[in-house]
Amino acid sequence: MTLLTLLLTCAITVGSPGAGAWRWPLGPPAPRVLRAFSPPAVPWGPGHRGVDLAARPGEPVYAAGAGRVSYAGHLAGRGVVAVDHGPLRTTYLPVRPSVKTGRQVTLGARIGVLEDGHLHCSTPCLHWGLRKGNIYLDPLSLVRREVRLLPQWPRAAPPQKASSKAHERHPPSDEPPAPSMTLRDATTATGGAVTGLVLAYSLSFAWRRTRARGRSRRPPPGVIDLAHERRLRRVPQRRQERT
Repeated sequence: MTLLTLLLTCAITVGSPGAGAWRWPLGPPAPRVLRAFSPPAVPWGPGHRGVDLAARPGEPVYAAGAGRVSYAGHLAGRGVVAVDHGPLRTTYLPVRPSVKTGRQVTLGARIGVLEDGHLHCSTPCLHWGLRKGNIYLDPLSLVRREVRLLPQWPRAAPPQKASSKAHERHPPSDEPPAPSMTLRDATTATGGAVTGLVLAYSLSFAWRRTRARGRSRRPPPGVIDLAHERRLRRVPQRRQERT
């Protein structure tokens, strides 16, 4: 089976009526499948382009789905009925038609009876075919719904609860700080640095000014400081008065 055939077989339900819009062309009960669908590897190669269902001559044949009869007559010595269902077409042979070309049929409408003869099977059978355009599909896909298993993805682990209220208020995070917080921290650091520079400059200025004043009070070399001499003379006089 080619990849294109597999894809079209899986996509039948997309371009055809939904579930419950198809039935077996024989019965009930559902007939026994004598030969399964075996499409050719290439369009011109050998294969089995449908399924063979066990039946008895004269048994009623029903439309597998609602549609329009596109062919009802004899072809290569066998009675053939074809019904169009939108993009799909079902075929039934060997069938003696009881409908005419162009007639609209409903689901399960009688379209003929099985002819006598063993031209296709070794025993009486109904050859049931399904096509979408020029591609042959498996007719059993209409009445046998396959169960499609979906992958089971691992469940996400539930979030862990914090062990303390402080942890709940300020949960740890690996995310970078907000721009406002970064700007605030940078501003604080810059303000501290500026304050330190201003304080250092003020102390340096005060020390230089005090040193300059001390130097200005000293007389130049060769000049007698009378005030200093007076202070020196007053000290011995005060000591004599105390004694």
